[in-house]
Amino acid sequence: MCSSDLEGGDAMQMKDLAQRAGVSLATLYRYFPSKDYVLLALAEARYTEAARKVFAEQPQGDSPRERVTKYLLRDFHAQQRDKRLTATFAQALTRTNRDNSAIIETIEHLHLQIVRHVAAGGEPLSERQLRVLPIVIDIFTQACRLWLAGVITAAEVESEVETGCELLELPDDVVAAELDRAAPDTRI
Repeated sequence: MCSSDLEGGDAMQMKDLAQRAGVSLATLYRYFPSKDYVLLALAEARYTEAARKVFAEQPQGDSPRERVTKYLLRDFHAQQRDKRLTATFAQALTRTNRDNSAIIETIEHLHLQIVRHVAAGGEPLSERQLRVLPIVIDIFTQACRLWLAGVITAAEVESEVETGCELLELPDDVVAAELDRAAPDTRI
C-alpha cells in the first residue's frame, strides 16, 4: 500500500487499510494498534525517504535563511499537490494520543534534522540558528495547518514562511534576549 491509496484517509477504516494492503485485519492490528498509527508510520516513511534524498544533495542558497526558505516552500508546494493526503497526515500528527507519542517524536526529529541539514549547507550553524530553527518549523507547520483549514491562502503561507525564515538572520543578542524573556531562568 502506498500513501496515495489513502485519499480520504479520515473516513477510511482499518478494514479498508487491511484490504488495500492485501493483509488480514488481524495482521494489520498485530503491527499497527490504530489507523492513526498506520498513517503515522506512512508519514515516518515519507520523512525517512525525504531525509535520504535531502542528505544526499547540497542545499541551494547563499544563506541559512535562503536555503531554509527554499526548502520549506518546496515542501509546501509538494503538500499542495495532494491536499487531502496532507490533511490526513496532519490530522494523524495532531491528534492527542499518548500511545503515538514516540512515532510523532521520531517524525518531528526527522523533520528538524532535514531542516538543520538544509540550513547548514555544509557549514556549521551558530547556537542562535540552532535555537531559532524549531521556531521557524513551528511557523511553517502552523501556516500549513491554517491553509489546510481554509483560513489562509497558499500565498499567505509562502509569506509566513519567508517572514519566519528571516528569524535566522537576527543578531545573536536579539535572539538571546527574546528567548530568555520567553523562558526565563528558573534557577534560584
